[in-house]
Amino acid sequence: MEAVRIASCTVLWQDSAAWINYSGEVMAEDSRDSETPRKKFDLVDESDRGAAIVGAALLEDSLVSMLKEKMLLDVMSQKQVKDIFDLSGPLSNFSAKISIAFAFGFIDKTTFDDLQIVKKLRNKFAHSSGKLSFDDGEVKSQINNMHCFKLAVQEFPRRFSPGSDGEPDEWKMRADGYIRLNKAAFSIAVKDLSMRIKFSSMIRDLKIHGLPLPEAFAMFKDVYDS
Repeated sequence: MEAVRIASCTVLWQDSAAWINYSGEVMAEDSRDSETPRKKFDLVDESDRGAAIVGAALLEDSLVSMLKEKMLLDVMSQKQVKDIFDLSGPLSNFSAKISIAFAFGFIDKTTFDDLQIVKKLRNKFAHSSGKLSFDDGEVKSQINNMHCFKLAVQEFPRRFSPGSDGEPDEWKMRADGYIRLNKAAFSIAVKDLSMRIKFSSMIRDLKIHGLPLPEAFAMFKDVYDS
C-alpha cells in the first residue's frame, strides 16, 4: 500500500504566514510503486495558482483511472472508452467524474466533499485576474473545510518563531527551502485524496462483507465507518 510520510519540517512563522522547511520527501511511496515518480503529487514547486490547477488535474486523472477499473473493458473497444472521457463524452469534465464516482458508491461522502472544494478552488484560481494565494482569506476558508487538508496540517510540528522581526523575505525563505504551511498541507491533501479515490470502494466492500479493516488501512477508518 502507498504510504504518506511527512518529512522533517520546522514551522517558522505563525498562522496563515507559517513557513515550513520542506525537504522534498513529503510524498514518499513504497517499493511497489518505485516506478512512479516520487514527486508526482508534490505541488510545492508550483505557484499557488499552479498548485490548485495541477492538483485538480492530478485528482481528475485519479478518478479516470479508478472509473476505468470499474468498467467492463473486456467488452468495450478502446474507442468506446475514449469516447466516454472525450470532450463531448458523459464523463468529459471533473464535475461529472466526481458525481458519477459518488453516485455509484466508488468514493465516500468525505472524499466527494473534498473533491468539490478542490474543483471550486481550481475554478477560482483559473479564472481570477488578480494574484491569489492559499493564504488569502476566502481560499483559506475553503481549504480549512477540507477533511484531508485538516489532517495534513495536524502532521506538521507546531514550533513557532516569536514573529517580532516583521514579515519574512519571501524570496529568501524560498531560496532557503521554506514554503508556506497552507500550500504544503494542500499538496499533502491532494495525495491523500488520490489514495482515498483509489481505495474507498474496496474499503467499503470490506465492511459490507463483514470483514475487519486491516491495520495497514487504519488511516481510512472514516471511510470504513461511513
